[in-house]
Amino acid sequence: MRITKIQGLNFRNYSELNLPVENMINVFYGQNAQGKTNILESIFYAAFGLSHRTNQEENLFKFSENQMMVSVNFENKDDIHFVRIKKFPLANERIKKEIILDDVKVPAREHYGVLNVVMFSPEDLQFVKGEPSLRRRFLDMQISQTNRSYLDLLMQYGKVLRQRNGLLKQIRDGECSEDVLDTWDNEFIRLSTAICEARKPAIEKLQNISGKIHKEISNGESLKIHYVLKGLHREILDGVKDYHEFFEQEVKACRQLDIIRGITNIGPHRDDLLLEINEKSLKNFGSQGQQRSAALALKLSQLEYVKQEIEEYPVLLLDDVMSELDESRRAQLLKFIDGRVQTFITVNDRELIPNVVNGAYYKIENGTVNKV
Repeated sequence: MRITKIQGLNFRNYSELNLPVENMINVFYGQNAQGKTNILESIFYAAFGLSHRTNQEENLFKFSENQMMVSVNFENKDDIHFVRIKKFPLANERIKKEIILDDVKVPAREHYGVLNVVMFSPEDLQFVKGEPSLRRRFLDMQISQTNRSYLDLLMQYGKVLRQRNGLLKQIRDGECSEDVLDTWDNEFIRLSTAICEARKPAIEKLQNISGKIHKEISNGESLKIHYVLKGLHREILDGVKDYHEFFEQEVKACRQLDIIRGITNIGPHRDDLLLEINEKSLKNFGSQGQQRSAALALKLSQLEYVKQEIEEYPVLLLDDVMSELDESRRAQLLKFIDGRVQTFITVNDRELIPNVVNGAYYKIENGTVNKV
């Protein structure tokens, strides 16, 4: 997969962006707050319809503007495509979001996974020690890019979870009967089962890929990934034989606590990944270097995972991570992507990325892009 053009209108600090892309490795350098990350964010937004930096899409608008657009032209192994996302005001002053794929308006679910992208940012280096939500997001985005039915499951699960949590609060406050939970519990159990059954083989594949990559970049250390299934009073590693039975038992056992707290305390939104190096917890016992090697291996494994699923590599976005990696890990990363993965890199210091084959360098200054 390869991007051939990036365009933007009133996106972040760009009044107008029109950037033809001809190279496999594209390096954007310059001082902070000049617009380097905004270019990568525009690609991410075109791919997923959301930002990797904010949940508030109004923050994407250039200051004082009320409409914006991002468009990316790209090629995959089958054809040439473009995706365009526009946000503009309606007569009632509400902001409408419109997604266009190859001249056809499409809902978000049909757009997701068409332009395959993997983002690696400094936050990802906190993957091991950070909150479980970081690891769940990593896993969910990896599966969703190549499995649209999984994305549908997540969206349905989110709706059911919000509805169930709302009812739990009403029951706690005496506004409705506990009996109304039965129907929603059945749907919650069904969706939880389906999500975990989809996650299990994805984690097994991720384990196989990341284990091999990690050995190459860490002098033979063994990386192991476990899925942590969380119940009311127990945590189970690497899943169970019957997820439906598990969730039936746990939902029943957890109901009164759920009502007291007004939230759902078990389910795929609470599960986690446990990483081990040489059979020891990486979070508790791993050095910073080991944790960064694992984060790098997992990001590189995302590229291989997508390649195995759709038979071509996704586009890689490296947002200010080179300064966070030592020289050895930078070299390993560049060696891995060389000639096979189209990559967009942001750095403050151009010297962090020496001249590379089929590479292009762009100086970014106050929202202006100059190829050098």
